[in-house]
Amino acid sequence: PTAEALNATIATFNLPKLAFENMLDARIFDLYDDPMPSRTDLEGYCGETAAALIQLAAMMLDPGEAPRFAALAGRAGCAQAMTGLLLLLPLHRKRGQCFIPADILAAAGSSPQEFITGDGGPGAKRAVAAMIALARDHLSAFEQGASALPVSLRPAFLPLALSRAYLTKMESGSPLDGVARLSALRRHWLLLRRATKGWPAL
Repeated sequence: PTAEALNATIATFNLPKLAFENMLDARIFDLYDDPMPSRTDLEGYCGETAAALIQLAAMMLDPGEAPRFAALAGRAGCAQAMTGLLLLLPLHRKRGQCFIPADILAAAGSSPQEFITGDGGPGAKRAVAAMIALARDHLSAFEQGASALPVSLRPAFLPLALSRAYLTKMESGSPLDGVARLSALRRHWLLLRRATKGWPAL
């Protein structure tokens, strides 16, 4: 039933099947314990997964406007996915998975193997700080252009309404120590504000 519904949706909205194939290929990484090789690889992974979903949602909401905001969807997807990966750090470390790129870990004086072991070693917090900074870079780039989003496309980008709050929360308390949480009231308020008012011009 799920596959039938997906096929019907693809046909109804004329969605590119290649995007789904690329997404499945990217998700193969989730099944193994191989470390993320580099920042470029991470951004590619985010682009094929979270960013692709945002762009596909935009194409369904307003196929005329969606192509204009494909690059913005790329930035949004990177910010959203990186924030999500940081939130899931405790779970991934328990599984022996490392989504923080090896080049970022090396610059922080750590390695994938050291990062997933024990407390993560002395370079773990520096690596997490670098990841938060990278997520913030993509989020800031998204927010620079988000004020131009038409009302019709806002729902596709709504997950970004929570990213800055989560990143701030993780800066004050390391995601290595536990999952950062926002109250249900705050989450709903942030989502409602962006749904009704959009993003302010910067």
